[in-house]
Amino acid sequence: MPLRANQLMDLVRQVTDRDPRQRKLCADRVPDWLGSYSSTDAKLLVGALSISAACESDIAALESQLNALLELGAGGFTDAESLGHLREIDLSTLPTGLRDYMNDLLETA
Repeated sequence: MPLRANQLMDLVRQVTDRDPRQRKLCADRVPDWLGSYSSTDAKLLVGALSISAACESDIAALESQLNALLELGAGGFTDAESLGHLREIDLSTLPTGLRDYMNDLLETA
Protein backbone atom coordinates (compact mmCIF):
# COMPACT_ATOMS: atom_id res chain seq x y z
CA MET A 1 0.00 0.00 0.00
CA PRO A 2 1.45 3.39 -0.97
CA LEU A 3 2.45 5.83 1.73
CA ARG A 4 0.04 8.73 2.13
CA ALA A 5 1.32 12.31 1.95
CA ASN A 6 0.61 12.99 5.63
CA GLN A 7 2.50 9.83 6.64
CA LEU A 8 5.51 10.84 4.57
CA MET A 9 5.41 14.36 6.00
CA ASP A 10 5.36 12.92 9.53
CA LEU A 11 8.41 10.77 8.75
CA VAL A 12 10.33 13.75 7.36
CA ARG A 13 9.42 15.89 10.37
CA GLN A 14 10.48 13.20 12.82
CA VAL A 15 13.74 12.42 10.98
CA THR A 16 14.64 16.09 11.42
CA ASP A 17 13.21 16.59 14.92
CA ARG A 18 15.25 18.56 17.46
CA ASP A 19 15.10 15.65 19.89
CA PRO A 20 17.69 12.94 19.12
CA ARG A 21 15.39 10.28 20.61
CA GLN A 22 12.72 11.18 18.08
CA ARG A 23 15.26 11.13 15.23
CA LYS A 24 16.42 7.68 16.35
CA LEU A 25 12.91 6.27 16.72
CA CYS A 26 11.86 7.57 13.34
CA ALA A 27 14.99 6.28 11.61
CA ASP A 28 14.29 2.89 13.19
CA ARG A 29 10.79 2.96 11.64
CA VAL A 30 11.83 4.03 8.14
CA PRO A 31 12.72 0.47 6.99
CA ASP A 32 9.32 -0.80 8.23
CA TRP A 33 7.65 1.06 5.35
CA LEU A 34 10.15 0.02 2.67
CA GLY A 35 7.52 -1.65 0.48
CA SER A 36 5.31 1.45 0.60
CA TYR A 37 7.73 4.05 -0.75
CA SER A 38 7.58 5.32 -4.28
CA SER A 39 11.00 6.22 -5.68
CA THR A 40 10.16 9.90 -5.06
CA ASP A 41 9.18 9.20 -1.43
CA ALA A 42 12.35 7.21 -0.85
CA LYS A 43 14.60 9.87 -2.42
CA LEU A 44 13.07 12.47 -0.12
CA LEU A 45 13.72 10.28 2.93
CA VAL A 46 17.25 9.43 1.79
CA GLY A 47 18.00 13.14 1.45
CA ALA A 48 16.52 13.98 4.85
CA LEU A 49 18.33 11.08 6.54
CA SER A 50 21.63 11.95 4.85
CA ILE A 51 21.41 15.58 5.97
CA SER A 52 20.35 14.58 9.49
CA ALA A 53 23.21 12.09 9.74
CA ALA A 54 25.74 14.70 8.59
CA CYS A 55 24.59 17.00 11.40
CA GLU A 56 24.02 14.30 14.03
CA SER A 57 25.73 14.56 17.40
CA ASP A 58 23.94 11.62 19.05
CA ILE A 59 25.67 8.31 18.29
CA ALA A 60 22.53 6.18 18.79
CA ALA A 61 20.51 8.38 16.42
CA LEU A 62 23.35 8.34 13.89
CA GLU A 63 23.50 4.56 13.99
CA SER A 64 19.76 4.35 13.32
CA GLN A 65 20.01 6.87 10.49
CA LEU A 66 22.85 5.00 8.82
CA ASN A 67 21.03 1.69 9.22
CA ALA A 68 17.91 3.20 7.63
CA LEU A 69 20.04 4.45 4.74
CA LEU A 70 21.55 0.99 4.29
CA GLU A 71 18.06 -0.53 4.18
CA LEU A 72 16.91 2.08 1.66
CA GLY A 73 20.05 1.35 -0.36
CA ALA A 74 19.25 -2.36 -0.34
CA GLY A 75 15.89 -1.37 -1.82
CA GLY A 76 17.69 0.46 -4.63
CA PHE A 77 16.82 3.95 -3.40
CA THR A 78 20.27 5.47 -2.82
CA ASP A 79 22.96 6.83 -5.10
CA ALA A 80 26.15 8.84 -4.66
CA GLU A 81 24.41 12.17 -5.06
CA SER A 82 21.67 11.47 -2.52
CA LEU A 83 24.26 10.36 0.05
CA GLY A 84 26.62 13.25 -0.65
CA HIS A 85 26.17 14.91 2.74
CA LEU A 86 27.55 11.80 4.44
CA ARG A 87 30.98 12.79 3.12
CA GLU A 88 30.89 15.69 5.61
CA ILE A 89 31.15 13.25 8.52
CA ASP A 90 34.64 12.87 9.98
CA LEU A 91 35.08 9.10 10.06
CA SER A 92 37.88 9.31 12.62
CA THR A 93 35.38 10.52 15.24
CA LEU A 94 33.08 7.52 14.83
CA PRO A 95 33.11 4.18 16.64
CA THR A 96 34.35 1.32 14.46
CA GLY A 97 30.89 -0.12 13.80
CA LEU A 98 29.62 3.20 12.47
CA ARG A 99 32.70 3.60 10.31
CA ASP A 100 31.83 0.24 8.78
CA TYR A 101 28.28 1.47 8.08
CA MET A 102 29.67 4.61 6.49
CA ASN A 103 32.12 2.68 4.34
CA ASP A 104 29.35 0.34 3.19
CA LEU A 105 27.12 3.27 2.28
CA LEU A 106 29.78 5.26 0.48
CA GLU A 107 31.09 2.22 -1.43
CA THR A 108 27.69 1.21 -2.73
CA ALA A 109 26.69 4.72 -3.82
